[in-house]
Amino acid sequence: MEDRAMDWEAFEAAWCDNGCRAIARLAAAHPEERLYAAAFHLFYSDGSQILPPALAANAESAVTKPYEVSTRFTPAEWRWDVIDEASEAMRPWYERLTALAQASGSEAETDALDTAHDRAIARICRKITASARQGRVHPNLPPDFVVAVLADERGDEAADLLRASVDPRVLATVPGLLSHVDSYRQ
Repeated sequence: MEDRAMDWEAFEAAWCDNGCRAIARLAAAHPEERLYAAAFHLFYSDGSQILPPALAANAESAVTKPYEVSTRFTPAEWRWDVIDEASEAMRPWYERLTALAQASGSEAETDALDTAHDRAIARICRKITASARQGRVHPNLPPDFVVAVLADERGDEAADLLRASVDPRVLATVPGLLSHVDSYRQ
């Protein structure tokens, strides 16, 4: 199975459109909130099925510190931990990915498909971040808004996925995100 079987450029454009639209609706519906981040998390692939990761978002007012651990970069604890409209809009693309996974002839081909998906999601994060920081998603988003892969469920891969999803120049502007990356390595 080759990556050419999947139109990754169109896939990324669809995720960017749906992600930006969902974030813009959230910002418009909650103008009193300062949304500071969005994240992809809850990735699922078992070799025969690939499901859309969840897109989450959070506001400064929803950050808590239970047990002295901040929820700032823990999407499962965020106010909007799953923005259903974005994932649902992408379901046809994931049906295609699942069909490709099921048609693969080997574990290596399925792994290559998962890797290509991870890379696409990382590029999507960078694109949405750039659009948001340029004021093209919603005027209520702050200039330091960031979108990242925050996939604690991915274990050892989590730090690499996070680093791939955030441009190093952006990473340096988001307080606490770099230390969050480093916490994966401990």
